[in-house]
Amino acid sequence: MKLSIAILSASLLALPALCAAQTAQPKTKKTTTKSTTASPKPVEQPPKNLYAELTISELVAEDANRWTDKMSTRAAIGGFVTQIAKADDGDTDIRICENPKIEGMDRARCIVAKCIPKLPCDMPQIGHPVTVKGITRYDAKVGTHWWEIHPIEEVEK
Repeated sequence: MKLSIAILSASLLALPALCAAQTAQPKTKKTTTKSTTASPKPVEQPPKNLYAELTISELVAEDANRWTDKMSTRAAIGGFVTQIAKADDGDTDIRICENPKIEGMDRARCIVAKCIPKLPCDMPQIGHPVTVKGITRYDAKVGTHWWEIHPIEEVEK
């Protein structure tokens, strides 16, 4: 019994030394100098808004009452500017169609994009190609029933 206690005591005394030996790392000379100024932390960029790249045909083919995986809250839509008009509420309505020769609002081939006063945008020219990025909405007011980008968040001419 005395022998067992002696072996147990020796093991318990040797245990911390064994653990320290396993975590000890060889010492190396450090030749670095400490800087008195802290290095600047990289500035975190806000995440870019991801826009679903859709054609006008793809957007207008969507059923406004049934959301699909293809749809997104934000979309990038390209086409030709066929009309620019100032609305009574201060918004600027830009009609964008698949073809620059489309006259009037063809709901199957055109959308309306809106610049709002709180988020102004660069006005494209009528007849020129444009891509607008913004929030998709379906305007179901009497007399309209068309897809919109409202508000426009970015215009690429």
